[in-house]
Amino acid sequence: MRVNWPLVGRAAEIHTIRAAVTAPDLSGIVVSGAAGVGKSRLVREALKGANPRWIVGTTAARGLPLGAFAAWAGDPDGDRLQLVRGVIEAITSTPTGAPALLGIDDAQLLDDLSAFVLHQVVQRGAARVILTVREGDPIPDSVREIWKDHPFDRLDVGPLRQQDSAELLAAALDGPVDSDAAHRLWQLTRGNALYLRNIVEQELTDGRLQQRDGSWHWVGLPVLPTNLVELIESRFGDLTPAVGDVVDALAVAEPLELSILQRITSTEAVEEANVRGLIALHDNGDGVEARVSHPLYGEMRRTRTPVATLRRLRGRIATELAAGNRADDMRVAVRRATLSVDSDLTPNPALLVRAAQGATRLADLSLAERLASAAEHAGAGPEATYLRAHALSWLFRGQEAEDVLAGLSTTDLPDTERARFAHLRASNLLWALRRPADAKSHVDEVYAELNADGRQWLDAFLTVYWFAMDQPQEAERCAKLLSLHNLPEFVGSEAAWALATVAADAGRTADALDLTEIGYRTSAHAFDTPHIRFNLADSELTALVLAGRLADAEKVAEQARLEATDLPGVAHSLGPAIAARAALARGRLDTAAELFDQVAVVMASHSTGWGFRYSVARATAAAMRGATEEAAEILDGLDAVERPFRSLDHERSVGRAWVSASQGTVGEAIDILAEAAQKCGEKRQFAAEVFCLQTAAQFGDRTHADRLAELAAIVDGPRAGLAARFAAALRDREAHALSLLSDEYEQMGDPVAAADAAAQAAIIYRHEGRRGSMLTCSTRADDLARECGVVTPATEQAAERIPLTPREREVVALLAAGVSSSRVIAERLNLSVRTVEGHIYRAMAKTGTTTREELAKLFKRRRP
Repeated sequence: MRVNWPLVGRAAEIHTIRAAVTAPDLSGIVVSGAAGVGKSRLVREALKGANPRWIVGTTAARGLPLGAFAAWAGDPDGDRLQLVRGVIEAITSTPTGAPALLGIDDAQLLDDLSAFVLHQVVQRGAARVILTVREGDPIPDSVREIWKDHPFDRLDVGPLRQQDSAELLAAALDGPVDSDAAHRLWQLTRGNALYLRNIVEQELTDGRLQQRDGSWHWVGLPVLPTNLVELIESRFGDLTPAVGDVVDALAVAEPLELSILQRITSTEAVEEANVRGLIALHDNGDGVEARVSHPLYGEMRRTRTPVATLRRLRGRIATELAAGNRADDMRVAVRRATLSVDSDLTPNPALLVRAAQGATRLADLSLAERLASAAEHAGAGPEATYLRAHALSWLFRGQEAEDVLAGLSTTDLPDTERARFAHLRASNLLWALRRPADAKSHVDEVYAELNADGRQWLDAFLTVYWFAMDQPQEAERCAKLLSLHNLPEFVGSEAAWALATVAADAGRTADALDLTEIGYRTSAHAFDTPHIRFNLADSELTALVLAGRLADAEKVAEQARLEATDLPGVAHSLGPAIAARAALARGRLDTAAELFDQVAVVMASHSTGWGFRYSVARATAAAMRGATEEAAEILDGLDAVERPFRSLDHERSVGRAWVSASQGTVGEAIDILAEAAQKCGEKRQFAAEVFCLQTAAQFGDRTHADRLAELAAIVDGPRAGLAARFAAALRDREAHALSLLSDEYEQMGDPVAAADAAAQAAIIYRHEGRRGSMLTCSTRADDLARECGVVTPATEQAAERIPLTPREREVVALLAAGVSSSRVIAERLNLSVRTVEGHIYRAMAKTGTTTREELAKLFKRRRP
């Protein structure tokens, strides 16, 4: 595959360079940066179209007088003064007599006479000069004097930011890149464009960078290209064995406390490595720690150093860490165990088990599985098996987890341990393997054999099971047997999540928040609950959004986003996904779309779990923005997923309704919402019912005011009351009341509903002939909609100046969407073909159009 590498993330730098070479008071600019950050590419891009003359400093030419200017120099044996004058004239002459433009690459490699030539050029003002210099390389005084003695700007070019690196990858590979792959590549290259390019092209060639399901994934470990290894080795130079040990120690275990590094190598070797720029020392507040200067230095040494040497160093570092005063710290235990697995030390089963628990707590499930497997092989017993199966299940490697659990005999274990393993196996069957019937059968089989303490585990599972089966009342019935405070941490927090979601959907906001708080407290000190905490945050967000407490919902989302920042794997994406849902609820649709796009690739690899959950909201956001085809495609994809739990019916219905509304079939959208609301009512999901009926009212439904009034009396939070008043004002055609409601919705934090309330008021005012009030409300509705980036039926109708009936508008909207057949329109709207033709005829008469094509053009959907 041929890869084209565009310039990304350097707009500010390009502007700085262009400004410097045109500023009348400057002689030019010095562009400094480390090798490979893209200085030369940046300068050439900035000067594109300006016809500069390029001069390149090289090591080979440095030994020759005027070596960099060989192309312009005359006879080298001639008069030196004449030679210099000839070069100056050659490089500065222009057809117009204006100052020339010179680009000097790697100026630190210029010989003294070439530097003198440039000094003269600048002193005479004969050219604007752009010099690149490599950070860390010695710069001769003759070169430094060029910008010290004259007015030069300076630009220090740093590595690409992580976001820019990801954008560059996607652009070069011409497709989305899995966020884990983008993150790993950034960690390895640290924004060095040259390193990134070399590694990506090597990984593509070797097949480890693969495109699957439309996005790029990176599998396996990188193999550094030969030319990149040679480049890095040239930076290293010749290393003594002692200095090599310093770099190798950090390559396998950075960061290390400086004192530890000095003990396992030597103070002199550490100092030499630091002076040579191979390692970097940082004060972390508790002391000085050491790292390799660039991750690729460590990567290269790991591939070139003998395995026995690396095993010896890992063992020595693990031993030093064990002797330190923080040996029992969980993170230190994880490091010790990880090092020991590939060292010359004898395995320590207890350490490996504790470290596997620590890795699970840190959400590093792949590492947890590796450590638990090592613990099993070291004879750690059932706990290691539990940890391994737990990690495999949460990694959605459900069949492997089932094989591990099925192969373990629990007959001789205490009842609470048997219950613990039964709970894990049932959970794996339910969530990872999507076999709820088998999960229930397994629990039923074990239940009768356990004492009361053991049954608590399985009662908790059954609570979660019935919740997953969309039977909330059964879930709450099972929960009566539970004391959440007395359950083991993971079991209690998972049950709290299920019950909090049930309470949130029912509109019992206070109960939902109490339950999430119990879940947070229960999980705070457990090793196996990092992902459950995000489920709890999602439920807390749901409760607050349905209640209409949107500012509080935003705080929950921000906290989740911050917690996810430093976590690996899918956990890293759960925070942004929750934040995206909050942005959607707040009407910040561009932000929501950006956040959903960030996590889309990761979520696609969890299509039946979190991916399904957040794709529903993503589809709704797309439809609300007017991206109807994208939204429909997402929802159609979800319909094809075999997911035998948590159907998220009402949320999917809201998404479908927005798609229909965006396509102009508002009646169909209202019918979808009415059916969803009825199902919610049957399941006593009253807050969800309110949300569906409020959305229907935003679309113009006038038929559910009485039901919303009933719901307002039983559902917590401001949303239900506002929705009831919205529906009543719409039914009674009270435009002023709708206008006031628009203000209240905005204060609540729902600007989309505020826009629709104002738009519905404008529609009524227009019908009443009150033009001033109509314009006030329609302008407000339009302003709010544009602020949100939303397209709604009401705001579009309020903005129209052509008085069509709702049914005429639906027919014309389908025409505008490209549906030209009256028969197809009739089928879509459940009308006769004759009725459709009549609506088209009357719409043409009102608009003065003479063809369907002209009519459709008038009603092409606006986009924000």
